[in-house]
Amino acid sequence: MLLQDFLQLLTGLNGQNQLYLKVDQNLRPLSKFILAREDCQLCCGSRPLTVDKFRRLTGKGDAAIPLSFCWQDRTLPVYGIQIQPAERRIICR
Repeated sequence: MLLQDFLQLLTGLNGQNQLYLKVDQNLRPLSKFILAREDCQLCCGSRPLTVDKFRRLTGKGDAAIPLSFCWQDRTLPVYGIQIQPAERRIICR
């Protein structure tokens, strides 16, 4: 998935929603964003990023770079998102 595709999926969503990654039927908070020249990663940690904070971290750079999702030094495929507005969660699956 490209970073610009992920940002497009988040368009129009409440900025206070928190980002999670579904790993083995468990939700892991996406808490770290690493941006490099040729790719970027969203990694799991202890506290989830909000959509607003993620948008600020991406800045105005080139969004046509690959985005990967990481958990415990593994890169996991993500094919879309599940929105849970009542819980203020966005789950990457």
